[in-house]
Amino acid sequence: MKGASVKLKRLLAILLLPFIAMLILAGCATPSSNNNSDDKDDDKDSSDVEESEEDEDDNSDAPADGELAEPGTRVGIDEWLTHSFTNTDEGTALIASRLTSVEEVSDSQMEFLNATFDEGELEGYTVWMLKVEEKKVSGDTVEFNSDYSYYDVVDNDGDQVQAITLIGWDECKTPSFDEEFDVNGGTIEICLLGASPEGDSGQPAGVAYTGGYEDDNPYDSYDGKPLLFIKD
Repeated sequence: MKGASVKLKRLLAILLLPFIAMLILAGCATPSSNNNSDDKDDDKDSSDVEESEEDEDDNSDAPADGELAEPGTRVGIDEWLTHSFTNTDEGTALIASRLTSVEEVSDSQMEFLNATFDEGELEGYTVWMLKVEEKKVSGDTVEFNSDYSYYDVVDNDGDQVQAITLIGWDECKTPSFDEEFDVNGGTIEICLLGASPEGDSGQPAGVAYTGGYEDDNPYDSYDGKPLLFIKD
């Protein structure tokens, strides 16, 4: 992309990838017995244990139950928080979010970024890729809307760091909410880019959800307290 004019800004990196969540449940083996009655009891006990373990696993990977997170709440990786979202028609929905990964980009990805930012903007920087999974909990339709611009890349203290804005990268796309997300319980994965000077201690560690631009926003960076998703 020679000649592209792309500037580093202290804004949210608007990058998204489609994502399918998978849950693998482990079975529980039942010891053998020579007594048929004991076998039945053991099978029943084993079934109860398996059902209990399955319930626990399902709950651990499920979004929050719809209770809105308190402004300023901080959680770690893979922990869900639920917040409200206002669509373009002033309808509201509840959306659950969680940080799923914070990783330094690969050598090939860095090579692509350096070719894109071809005036040396990334020289001396380490670039990080952060991913946030979202799932609709309830409420009005949100299809064709989006909230990726409501996230800031932050360091471990919750302070905003240098973000990179890039649109159309196949490895980190920016889709809006689709029908699968809106109606059928599907998920999307938001992919953000943050940068820090090489050797700097304030490297990207997570994201802050700032709630967008609606009035009386409790998660606003200035008039409220963002939700923090930080990898410990």
